[in-house]
Amino acid sequence: MGRVIHIRLYGLVNTERDSLQSRFAYLAAGREWRDQPPWLADAGSTALFEQLYFAEALEHESRERLETGTLSAAGFVRVAGDETDALAVVFMFRDLAERFAVRVVIRDPDNPIAKLRRIELEAGRLPDGRALETILVRRPIFKRLRGGQRIEMYPPRALGSAFGTLEGIDGERRSWSFLVHGMRDSRPSFFEAEAEAMRIWRGLRFLD
Repeated sequence: MGRVIHIRLYGLVNTERDSLQSRFAYLAAGREWRDQPPWLADAGSTALFEQLYFAEALEHESRERLETGTLSAAGFVRVAGDETDALAVVFMFRDLAERFAVRVVIRDPDNPIAKLRRIELEAGRLPDGRALETILVRRPIFKRLRGGQRIEMYPPRALGSAFGTLEGIDGERRSWSFLVHGMRDSRPSFFEAEAEAMRIWRGLRFLD
């Protein structure tokens, strides 16, 4: 079994349920997942597995009193050997936390980085008010492609690298850089950088 990331979302206004699920589906469909796309169950889910999963999550949290607040949605995703999949999950739920002013808890117990094994976001920020990027690693992240190829992704605070984001350009420091086929560039977010890197890779592989 691959690494499993668990997600819990709290405090969603009932009238925003459909909007959040639509935004979630849009983000999940916007990239390729190495194993499986993430999913999110809630009280309005119609699939039997999702209904049972959410009911069990509600019962478990009530029994164990794991979190404060009302559980609004829950899910998990398997990550199979691609760290960018794990990052995408985090950034998806940061987007939802910001957009809908909810609290999100992401549990990734098998993450090799201890501080990333549990991430809590309140309206998109860490509990102490810092940006999510302040706890991310500063080394390159490798997106593994079919056939053994890879794309190098550089986090916003990888300032020790020539590919890091320069001070002053991005006040919140959310811009990501990438290196593909010897070419480097930056985009304002992880998703935009990853999408552009994949576009370049697909375009150039036909020239090989």
